[in-house]
Amino acid sequence: MTPFFAAQLTASDWITAGATALVTLLLAIMIRRITKRRIRKKDKHAELTDFGGRLLISLVLSAGAYYTLEALHVELGPALGAFGIGALFIAVGLQPLLVNIVGSVVLQARRPFRRGDQILSNSFEGTVLDITSTSTVLLSYDGESIHIPNAQVLSQPLVNWTHEPVRRTILPITVPYGCELAMVLAMVGRATRNALNDENLPPAEALATGFGAHGIEISLRFWHYSDRLESQVALSQVVVAVNDALNEAGVVIPYNQLVVHPAEIADPAEPLEPD
Repeated sequence: MTPFFAAQLTASDWITAGATALVTLLLAIMIRRITKRRIRKKDKHAELTDFGGRLLISLVLSAGAYYTLEALHVELGPALGAFGIGALFIAVGLQPLLVNIVGSVVLQARRPFRRGDQILSNSFEGTVLDITSTSTVLLSYDGESIHIPNAQVLSQPLVNWTHEPVRRTILPITVPYGCELAMVLAMVGRATRNALNDENLPPAEALATGFGAHGIEISLRFWHYSDRLESQVALSQVVVAVNDALNEAGVVIPYNQLVVHPAEIADPAEPLEPD
């Protein structure tokens, strides 16, 4: 069997190998720090910078390992042969992991979202913290850290709530039959516009959409800023304003009514008639 070490090692060989390994580690640390510094500056290509930095670190570590082994006079032929056979079995076992790594590359290239975006993916919703080599990390609105495999992020529909600065919400409202519908529509739309009171947003509109089981159905459409908190605050303001306007006009929102008819129950004291 051919030995991995081709010659007797000397102190100089060990010193050279150690120095090579140390320089490699220091260079990798320096690259990582430079990458983080660029990301902190809010570079618009932060995701690609991070991915490129990690790829460069991997190449540096691989080159450092090669030259370290060469300094130790390791026969790389037998070592690479054994490594190749082992890598084949490892690749089969780590196929899901490799798929996620490829998914990370695709996400970095396509960039359907960035750090800080608020997204909905695989029924999970939150703010994007990071895109690692294997998963996309979200911070939920309840403060929970969520890790979604990159392969699942790519294979399932994705909603980016903050891709555009504003988005629209539709609030369904039901008003009773017999009300002055034109007046109610104008009043609801006016109350919504006054509640939001922002010239940068498209105007709100109220449209009658159909006849429901308990009243006329209205679709109140209003725009707000895309941030989750902004959307919730806007919805609350609109609900309060519309409720106050309807109460002031004497319009009562109909609700489901359950009518119970008591069944006739025979008196147990009365004898049963024979068949």
